[in-house]
Amino acid sequence: QLGRAHDDLADGDRLLVGGLELLVVATPGHTGDSLSFLLTAENALLTGDTVLGRGTTVVAWPDGKLVDYLHSLGRIEHLTLAGTVTRILPGHGPDLPDAAGVLRFYLEHRAERLDQVRAAVVSGARTPREVVEVAYTDAPQANWAAAELSVRAQLDYLHAHLSG
Repeated sequence: QLGRAHDDLADGDRLLVGGLELLVVATPGHTGDSLSFLLTAENALLTGDTVLGRGTTVVAWPDGKLVDYLHSLGRIEHLTLAGTVTRILPGHGPDLPDAAGVLRFYLEHRAERLDQVRAAVVSGARTPREVVEVAYTDAPQANWAAAELSVRAQLDYLHAHLSG
């Protein structure tokens, strides 16, 4: 991911860096300005924080939006199914040689978390913290503040899709 100082980069831009061609792939969701970079010669996608080498990504609400993140994951999955991306090079953690498997896991994980958040609300959780306490019992408490950001993004997503 590049900071806001690189707003001049747009989806589909081609860059030449150190003799390597990179294709800019907009992957908003973790944050609104998240970018990934396709290393075309190696069928590898540099994902920054969009897909991690271990664990899963926080959707950093309010800038990060779950609907955008799910779209970005779907876009990366499409690149894996087309054979354009076979390997994920995350900003954190080890390289991921099974890009398609990682994307399946991420999409399944997001669907499961949405179900858990929905169930927590139905069972009476009212605040994002209460939802985390019910839905994120598998996560270390040290990660709960970050989980609250994702829960806020999930609650926004559920509200938009239940009322829209």
